[in-house]
Amino acid sequence: MQTTFIMTRGIKKFGYFSPMKLEEAITLLEKYGKRAVILSGGSDLLLDLKYRSAAPEYVINIKNIPEMGRIQETKDAGLSIGALATIAKMSESQIIKQKYLSLHQATTEAFHSWQIRNTATIGGNICRSSPASDTVPPLMTYDAQVKLVGPKGERKVRLEDFFIGVGQNVLDREILTEIILPPQKGSYGTAFRSLKRTSVDLCKLNCAVKVVMRKDRCDDIRIVLGAVSPTAVRAKKAEEALRGKEASDENIENAARKVPEDISPVTDGRSTAEYRRQVSQVMVKRLIKQAVESV
Repeated sequence: MQTTFIMTRGIKKFGYFSPMKLEEAITLLEKYGKRAVILSGGSDLLLDLKYRSAAPEYVINIKNIPEMGRIQETKDAGLSIGALATIAKMSESQIIKQKYLSLHQATTEAFHSWQIRNTATIGGNICRSSPASDTVPPLMTYDAQVKLVGPKGERKVRLEDFFIGVGQNVLDREILTEIILPPQKGSYGTAFRSLKRTSVDLCKLNCAVKVVMRKDRCDDIRIVLGAVSPTAVRAKKAEEALRGKEASDENIENAARKVPEDISPVTDGRSTAEYRRQVSQVMVKRLIKQAVESV
């Protein structure tokens, strides 16, 4: 494995590695620790390097590790998505389109730039730990787990517990290698929506809903919103308001009114806190109805 040094006008000099095996990447990460960063798709990292918001001493490119780009479904283990699977590959997956519709919607409707869709990876999108990520809310509704591999071995963490703040997560000299969605039980429907100022902008607000129905009753429900808190957040009080009840217009309306109790939006360059607070209720109400209708 050859080490090269790269220098351009805008990017600070760094050492570059391109391992062909996961074990090699882990060894490099153990050796260089916080002095190194992982490169998967690069849609975010390359901009950080250009504008020097990131200035690592070493870059470890994991793009050439073949087994980390697969999308596979098994009867007992559910769906496995390799961390290097691109957004484009996920949007074209028939398994995801047929069985995980909200995730298909997120990868197809929320990523309008073909350059980003063909470059960005699901692992990079998650590890960026942006509260405005469009893939995280649907993944959380499916109770996704992530597999983390490092010098101390491997562990699985619920995606809901992976994020600890804006741009922060639980990675500890580890590489996210796989996203695992357990088998989905019961008759369920899903829906997703992302609101943006422009088609290629980060979202002002997004939401994913999954409902498990038994006739007209909502047996279970997951509501996850993005860009309204430091991390993607479940609207648990809204979930509790509808769980076990008939999915009537009145009950759905009552559940949607609970959403502001679970979020903590801020005003930034893309939107205001009040807008996010008000529109999140409308979005949740509409998406619950869409999810129920898709069962």
